[in-house]
Amino acid sequence: MKKILSLVLALALLMSCLCLSAASAEQGESVVVGIAGDPGNIGPFQGMSAGRIGILFTTYEFLVTKDGDSYPGVLMKELTQVDDLTYDVELYDYIVDQAGNPLTASDIKFCYETAQSIGNLPKLSSIESIEVLSDYVCRFHFKELAAGDLYSLLMECPIVTQAAYEASPDQMAVDPVTTSPYRVTGYQTGSKIVMEYTGAYWQTDESLVRTTSKHNVNSITFSIIPDSVQLTNALKTKEIDISAAIDAAYIKDFMDVEGYNVTRFPDNLTKYLIFNNNVFPDQRVRQGIAYGIDADDINLFAFDGLAMNAKTIGNSKYPDYVAAWNDEPYYEYDADAAKALFAEAGFTGGTYRLMYSVTDVNTSIATTIQADLMDFGINIELVPYDSALFNTYKYADDSGEWNLMLDEGGSSSLLSNVWKLTMDRNDQTHGKTIGYVSDDTLQSLLEAAMTENTPENMDAFHQYLKEQCYEYGLVAPVSNLAHTTVVKSAVTCFRGQVLPGACEY
Repeated sequence: MKKILSLVLALALLMSCLCLSAASAEQGESVVVGIAGDPGNIGPFQGMSAGRIGILFTTYEFLVTKDGDSYPGVLMKELTQVDDLTYDVELYDYIVDQAGNPLTASDIKFCYETAQSIGNLPKLSSIESIEVLSDYVCRFHFKELAAGDLYSLLMECPIVTQAAYEASPDQMAVDPVTTSPYRVTGYQTGSKIVMEYTGAYWQTDESLVRTTSKHNVNSITFSIIPDSVQLTNALKTKEIDISAAIDAAYIKDFMDVEGYNVTRFPDNLTKYLIFNNNVFPDQRVRQGIAYGIDADDINLFAFDGLAMNAKTIGNSKYPDYVAAWNDEPYYEYDADAAKALFAEAGFTGGTYRLMYSVTDVNTSIATTIQADLMDFGINIELVPYDSALFNTYKYADDSGEWNLMLDEGGSSSLLSNVWKLTMDRNDQTHGKTIGYVSDDTLQSLLEAAMTENTPENMDAFHQYLKEQCYEYGLVAPVSNLAHTTVVKSAVTCFRGQVLPGACEY
């Protein structure tokens, strides 16, 4: 058997030194973080959303985390490879949750199996089974492991104790009991989430406290402000201290302004459109709609022209992105091409439901799509849902709630894993893609890109998807992080979200 974690841990320690300045961080008293989305349900096994991502690492811990290019263990002490599809995970033997329940290998099995049965984390379908070998060692048996999958799967499922989860009357929807150093003490839906440092974090060895688990401030309030103008004003009036969700149109208000600091960086998320294949089975109609949507309009209206127009489902932040795509045509707006395709297909328009998770940015994108397609006799009914209901309909076996879906995707590892999120039919209970596509060629090309992550395989999938147009990339946002001097040095996770416990005060 092969030990594979020691190098990862060494790299993680080096990277963690780079995340914070050399000076010791003083313990802050309180910080208010502005987020643009409401998680809706903060239980451990819910689907991803913008609001959930904003609070995720403060609320929960995982077996591993991502720090730079390495994946250090958080709850996991050591990882041992048994064979190509089998790995043993050893936990620290002194982990307790906020209620004092010890965390053991049986809790890991419980969490992963519960998440699989609920179905909101489709990537977990790659796990065949989990076997408890001892109190602190469990064995993961995988059906398959695509490139970059191993650590991605080890950080896909939030971990709680079975005892705490079963003691919760609402499956931890508003009051999760976790191993994090922060405990939720108040959740007002649509308004704020308050978390307090417990003062008794289980990991007492400071050299093993990962960036996502640092606790440099006593009280954290996540202020939920979906409206971009209100979010900007909240920072201006210092009702909030920091946010990574400032609209591109307003980030200039804080640049070179005394009392504020601004950082801009590429986001790992990409906004894209998914066609319901039951409603749009004709490739020509899907292509026509793609030609009829102007990504430049979306970029200008929703991001003040500061986002990057997509060239695939995903963006160039990923190491397996093929640079040649940047120079290829990708459904740039062409009204004549759209009309010709509609005429060839005998498509005369109609009224269609566009579903999206409600945020100010998503509303701007959706209304732009609505305006663009109106010119072709396509009437778009905007259907905004909160994140919980959006995810319910997104993963539903019944496709009746939506005809078009504005979605977003990102990965902790590779671009092929972004594709997997919505297009691996093995991950869905209905055995099709999120858009209800059953295409053997699409599936085989996806599996090739995930298994042999070569530029040739990545390009083959990209070209086929572009031709079929089951999904269509729109824009890749740029994260805009701004903060007051309450925060001396800001720290973000790999998804570009604020880690308030790791910031310096």
